[in-house]
Amino acid sequence: LPPRGLGLRAQALAALGRAGDAYGLLGALRQQQALPEDRINTLEAQWAEASLREARDANQLADRWEALPRPLKSEPAAVAAYAERAAALRWEEAAAHSIEHALDTHWDESLAGLYGRLPIGRLDARREHAERWLQAHPASPALLLTLARLNRAQGHGSQSETYLHRALAQGANADAWEELGHGFAQAGDDPRARLSYANALRASRGEPTSELPGRDLKQKIFDEAVTEERDEHGMPRLRE
Repeated sequence: LPPRGLGLRAQALAALGRAGDAYGLLGALRQQQALPEDRINTLEAQWAEASLREARDANQLADRWEALPRPLKSEPAAVAAYAERAAALRWEEAAAHSIEHALDTHWDESLAGLYGRLPIGRLDARREHAERWLQAHPASPALLLTLARLNRAQGHGSQSETYLHRALAQGANADAWEELGHGFAQAGDDPRARLSYANALRASRGEPTSELPGRDLKQKIFDEAVTEERDEHGMPRLRE
């Protein structure tokens, strides 16, 4: 195929749900300079993510992940695709470990949030990891929301609520309000569940939310207080 035809064929394969085949043509695309290099780099990331999501079984998923260049294995979109597909295939250890490794290497809010949403077990291990990360990232809304979800899944409703109030104070929004609603509903507190769900809807629309009753000033101050962030060596982090 001429260079232009090769580029069109690869893009057509990806559009037809054959991103793995499209990804396999990247070497030829680069060799023939069929597309500008920056465009090829963009497509490489897109096709890598799509090929992971299209993996038909755990063996194919593992093969495609191992074939990725090291920089792509650190990209949050690729890590999320691998973890979500692994979870769907009931490969729970791989799903959890991929995010754990990524977050230990480079912090990312989207992956911190996904860690709590993965439809897998390993609740104790995931909660322990999240609690350790919280020492370095005490103001992470996504991590606080993840800890709330994991605690509620283990029946620790009070601890879950505490994390959610902190998450909201640190900038979490609709998802945290919805999780609060789930917790209150589970506890039989229908009035606060309704208010939380209404706030989730308001937050998703960018509208002001209503304050929950029963939070005193001391609790609000605790929610907003953030301990000093430290890195894996125990050194204070500079604020970005």
